[in-house]
Amino acid sequence: MARPSRELILGSGQANVHLTARAHNEEFLFENDCVKFYLYCLLLLYKKAYGVLVFHYCFMDNHIHLILFATSTEMLSKFLQRVFSQLARFINWRYDRKGEVFMDRARTPVIQSGRRFLCTMRYIDKNPQRAKMVKKPKDYRWSSYRYYAYGEHDDLIDPAPEYLGLSDNPHTRRKIYRELVNVLLGRGEERLPEMTNWYYIGDPDWVLGNLRKIGLVRPRKPPGLFYC
Repeated sequence: MARPSRELILGSGQANVHLTARAHNEEFLFENDCVKFYLYCLLLLYKKAYGVLVFHYCFMDNHIHLILFATSTEMLSKFLQRVFSQLARFINWRYDRKGEVFMDRARTPVIQSGRRFLCTMRYIDKNPQRAKMVKKPKDYRWSSYRYYAYGEHDDLIDPAPEYLGLSDNPHTRRKIYRELVNVLLGRGEERLPEMTNWYYIGDPDWVLGNLRKIGLVRPRKPPGLFYC
């Protein structure tokens, strides 16, 4: 079965997505700080032009995590094409190489609002720690964790509505977020099934409902009935 189009999954309207883009052959093409900084600048340069909000990011050495809000599938696709094509040219120039930079089309599953949105943020923030690159999320430079957890200024970030809903008090918000990521035992330490879903991130009933809506899961037949 061919991979469904992004428009089929996202629809034509607004959507929050968890983007994951992996380097070709899992190479460490994003390892150098100058590459990460160039990606940061590209995102900052083009997000307003394409009506995209950047709620969260984490730039790993061989893959990229972003939580984005897009006004439409068309604008999201144009934004990603512009950013990643320029990043690919820069990487090939920087390393004097030719060929593919990204393994495949970026995954952009839709995120359910509320608790699952915050779970996705937490999962992304734990990536450098899970990879044993740092001891704690706050030690990693190329993520938005310190913006949310400590109020560190970050020009790229648009504050996520779910984060703002944690409290009206900025100090309390930051404290709650730090506890969400670091204190709740076992949370965010392991790969969560919904975090690797191609199409949707959310509670099982919400995910299945959306899959049925677009025809990727057939409704179950009532027991004891036969259909020709």
